[in-house]
Amino acid sequence: MYILASLTRWSFAENWFTLNSHFPQSPLSQSMLAIPPPKSASRLLGPWDYWRPTGSGIVELGTVRGLDVALPIHFHEEDQLTFVLSGRRRFVVGGDLFDVAPGQGMHIPAGTPHRSLSEPSEVVCINVYMPSDTYAARDVISSLARHWRRTGHIGWPELTIIVEDHRLSTDAIAVPTGEGLGGEPWETVSQVAQRAGMSREGFSRQFRKRHGMPPHTFWQLEKLNEARRLLRLGEPIAAVAADTGFSDQSHLGRCFRRAFGVTPGRYRAG
Repeated sequence: MYILASLTRWSFAENWFTLNSHFPQSPLSQSMLAIPPPKSASRLLGPWDYWRPTGSGIVELGTVRGLDVALPIHFHEEDQLTFVLSGRRRFVVGGDLFDVAPGQGMHIPAGTPHRSLSEPSEVVCINVYMPSDTYAARDVISSLARHWRRTGHIGWPELTIIVEDHRLSTDAIAVPTGEGLGGEPWETVSQVAQRAGMSREGFSRQFRKRHGMPPHTFWQLEKLNEARRLLRLGEPIAAVAADTGFSDQSHLGRCFRRAFGVTPGRYRAG
């Protein structure tokens, strides 16, 4: 289900693109990142903003701006592509630290557990969330770097066009195996361990060794990713909390913000 550490390292290293000799060293101006105006002032209360293009295979686009950009370990159901415009982003994947500088990009395959660190100076970057294995991430990063070097700014329309230019053909898209962890939905670690013929402690040790997190954390992140999907469809937050197994809307809100750095309400409004 997950990319192995060796493959992850290769994927990241192959998809970095450096523009040290071309990247402007002056502070980022608003014109350098042409983002649409916020729908309300409340959307300016955090470092994350999202936009969902219509008529595109892209799940969503996001901007990250600020100092407090640290997130605990989590994963996404989609491929994540991060391109840094100013400052830097640092990610920890499988115990390895990846430092992404201005003019560089990083590809985090779907299902890969990772966390990000806070930075001493302001960071501005773009996140693109794409269906797994449907876009050529390395080529997207290279094109973004060339566009940035040539124009000094990236807007939503240009970003969408650049990403769509590198959609893989249908024949090149890998078909998911559908083999999830534990098979059918599960409610407790003990139930899954019993089905696997293992003790709860033994199952938890093996699970953490393989996936970098305890089973309960993985289970909760799967529920949170399902909540993201339902929120993108415009479902009411209270209904999403109930449908994804959270005790109430407040419980979902606390867990959602801790994992993704934004409240369900702000995420839904994007």
